[in-house]
Amino acid sequence: MNIADKESTTIELDERQRMKTLHEQYESVEAAEYLPIQQWFIRKELKDRNHFNHSFLIHVGETIDKKRLQRALEKLNTLHDSLRAIYHGGKQYLRKESRIALIKELNIKGKNEEEIFKELTSWQNGFDIEKGYVWQSGILRGYEDGSERIFLAFHHIIFDAASWSIIREDLKALYEGKEVEKKGSSYRQWADAVREYGKSAAMEERAYWGAVQKEDDNYKVDWNNFTEQDDSELRSTRVDISSEAVKRLNLINNDDNKVDINDVLLGALGYSLYEVTGKKKNWITLEKQGREAIDDHLDISRTVGWFTTLYPVYLSVGKDIGETIVINKESITKVPHNGIGYGALYGYDNMPKILFNYIESIAGTEELLWPIRMGEAAGESMCPDNRFGNIVDINGMQRDGKIGFWIDSCLKEDNHELLCKAFKRNIEAITLYLHP
Repeated sequence: MNIADKESTTIELDERQRMKTLHEQYESVEAAEYLPIQQWFIRKELKDRNHFNHSFLIHVGETIDKKRLQRALEKLNTLHDSLRAIYHGGKQYLRKESRIALIKELNIKGKNEEEIFKELTSWQNGFDIEKGYVWQSGILRGYEDGSERIFLAFHHIIFDAASWSIIREDLKALYEGKEVEKKGSSYRQWADAVREYGKSAAMEERAYWGAVQKEDDNYKVDWNNFTEQDDSELRSTRVDISSEAVKRLNLINNDDNKVDINDVLLGALGYSLYEVTGKKKNWITLEKQGREAIDDHLDISRTVGWFTTLYPVYLSVGKDIGETIVINKESITKVPHNGIGYGALYGYDNMPKILFNYIESIAGTEELLWPIRMGEAAGESMCPDNRFGNIVDINGMQRDGKIGFWIDSCLKEDNHELLCKAFKRNIEAITLYLHP
């Protein structure tokens, strides 16, 4: 047998062993349907699909007992079925049992921010969703005030922003020796419910989305005139809203005039897209948390997983700011059940290429004990070379009384700069109009 034959035989044996291991794992699992957002992700051709995470640090005001934390994490793994997920052969499996990865440790004393960031990136860029390595924990020590940090990273396919606070609360309770019972519905039950929702969607909802798809075709923008030929030329800009505008936005949110922050932000985006494209009607994709009440028998308030929904809406520009807000608010209000049915009916393969996502807050960031430290970097959570096919991604969040947006696009430089400046300017103008 020559060297090539030996290497081929070794590879075959390794593959057989891997398949045997997977088969043994699947004997004690529950198969679960993909949610539309998971199906969308799995179908994408990405540079590194395993490096697409949520990661964060939890501030602990005392020395962390590693063994105690290990026991708490093991119980946490048993508590939430998504943490035991494995993805193979186009299917999602939820193992009844699985071992957790060893806790990593880092003493930050004497290290600069770049070194810490690089180390925390290395803790989470080796996930493998096919082998079930989908989350990692760690401890950071050496802070001058004597506090320490718990590092947590979860692959996005098992985790969303709403899951942060659930994990934080459960881990804190388990570390303190409290009992945390399994309560609420499982992720598998939710996936089944969404599938059934799509099958039994009312005729009115089907008709609504059917009309949306036809209208979308009529108003499509030829983005080739505005974008770079190579989408690898991604531009990224941070847009921070002025403190005065943020104050006015919060006042608007508390008014009784039925206009909220999202109405202002979408109105501003509508104006900004008009400035870029010259069209008064532009279609976008809205991203939402997706935890909607579609089945009275389910309770997903304490369920960890990726629940995100996407759906198309159009943004219009009226004769003035007041009319623009009304038109767009009416457009959003007409969406049935906050758009959860769209993915169940059509999937997310053919969405408008402008994505907008705004998170008003993440629970657990303002707690006195074990707060999630949003201001402290937890490494590179997503491979910067991954591309999802959007022309513009706008992701915003309110934190510590401030509102900021990351605008990533493959627009030409002048169009990208125009969009960023116009978005900020239009937010300020609308807030001033509503609260002079």
